[in-house]
Amino acid sequence: MSEYQKRALAPIDRNLAGIFFFIYMIAAWSFGLFPTSIIEGIVDNLTVNTVVSESMIIIPALLIMGIWIIIREHRKNTVEDYKPISLADRFMFREIKVSTLLMTLLYVAAITPIIILSNAISLIFVDNTMLDMSSDILSLPVIPSVFFSAVIPAFIEEFAYRGLVYGGFRKDCRPLGATIISALLFGLMHLNFNQFCYTFIIGITLALLTEAAGSIWPAIMVHFIINARSVIGMFVTEHFNNGFFEEYLENEDFLSESMYPVIPIYAVISVFCIIIAGAIISWIAKNEGRYNPLRLILANREYERTRRSVWTFPLIIGVISAVIYILLIELSGL
Repeated sequence: MSEYQKRALAPIDRNLAGIFFFIYMIAAWSFGLFPTSIIEGIVDNLTVNTVVSESMIIIPALLIMGIWIIIREHRKNTVEDYKPISLADRFMFREIKVSTLLMTLLYVAAITPIIILSNAISLIFVDNTMLDMSSDILSLPVIPSVFFSAVIPAFIEEFAYRGLVYGGFRKDCRPLGATIISALLFGLMHLNFNQFCYTFIIGITLALLTEAAGSIWPAIMVHFIINARSVIGMFVTEHFNNGFFEEYLENEDFLSESMYPVIPIYAVISVFCIIIAGAIISWIAKNEGRYNPLRLILANREYERTRRSVWTFPLIIGVISAVIYILLIELSGL
């Protein structure tokens, strides 16, 4: 193989994943430069807010996918004996068994306590971002609210963060690094401390689920259920306790103080549920004829010489800018 062909085969997937997040943060900062009156008008409208925020994800994701396709075709034409990976395999659109989807429902229940625990801990320090959006969510009928809060984010964000980002890092990097960095970027993407805490945990669980199934479809299901459950819960709460969210917004300290007794309870429950979630992951991997992702992570050192670091220059800049953005948002709310 010539030197040109060796350079042509240089790994690109982790680089493109890092560039994607870098572009996303450029969009986020650019949006932040809009006049306050315009931003407030968008934030206070669930429909427009969803379209804008998800467009900031899907547009660079599709751009990166297009670049990947161009590079793949170039390699096919210039590199001898090159075996191209299919679009479905690279972005993890593989079909899965119905039994895997049914087991995914149990997986949602198993990971719920650790999500609640991480959210409760974050509420000691910051406000509940989701409840702060309650007036916008409740301003629409339940079905449109679920569509804009659960359906659209589930498809777009899973394509971007499990298909493009995790799928990219897992090809070129060590399993543990790919899992953690994809979860980190998914958490930072929400650009606030409260959602970062529990979406980082969700990101880890969804990366493991995606690896076990070899597909993003179960992750899309989990993402949809988690978001839809929150939205429907708001409508149910408001129906039986009219004015609850208005009262909460007037006294936000009450909710954070009520979290203190919940934390130790959910900490204990989470330990047992994590074990159950691990068993479900193992079952799904076996059911789909794949290697257990938990064993991949335990064998992480075996990949040290053959895999690269997750960190690239665009990714580092993107992560630093996201952290600065979150700090500015939290400090401005003090």
